[in-house]
Amino acid sequence: MSTKPPKKQLPSLRKHPTQSRSRALVDAVEQACLKILDESGEASLTVAHIAEISGVAVGSIYQYFPNKDAIIALLYERILDEESAEVLEMRKKLVGIPLKSALRDIFANIIRVETRLSKLNKAFHLRYHSALHLGMWRGEYRSTGEFIEATWLPLLHIYAHEVTTEHPALAAYLLGQGLRSMIRSVQDDIPEQLQSPALLDSLVAMAMACLRPSDLD
Repeated sequence: MSTKPPKKQLPSLRKHPTQSRSRALVDAVEQACLKILDESGEASLTVAHIAEISGVAVGSIYQYFPNKDAIIALLYERILDEESAEVLEMRKKLVGIPLKSALRDIFANIIRVETRLSKLNKAFHLRYHSALHLGMWRGEYRSTGEFIEATWLPLLHIYAHEVTTEHPALAAYLLGQGLRSMIRSVQDDIPEQLQSPALLDSLVAMAMACLRPSDLD
């Protein structure tokens, strides 16, 4: 596969805190950002408001953060780190269960994570969605193709006794990227359907059609 990696990267700190005092400052700013988003929403999130809630001077905030997005990015990094650990645990639970059940659990988790990421700050989520790819987070993947080959293709190999497609690499891509993009489209266009059992049923049915095309004959 020659697919390219996401081009957009999350904004980063201007400088990283090295001493306990500076780490406490950055943590206070981050927690103030989270508090504002939880209690007042995106419209109330300004650097001035963050300074007011955190007790950190605006000038001190800008010593570490080039802009507001860099503060929000820290929140997303924590979430993605947490969810990466959850994915590892979920993978262990997939061992031994039927393919259809495994796919349902995987897609349900993608929907849950995408919902969590969007709810935190919808505008930020839209701007940096390509960088907020849980499967590729912290992974040593130089391209989407490498991500598919390292994650979805091995899953298909585990379920080789249930997979009949003659094009496993294509099927792995459609599952790993195509259906994720579809979940994103549902989130943008018909968000009220995101938690619908019918959506999950449809995603699983499409995935099974990719993996077992002989069943459609």
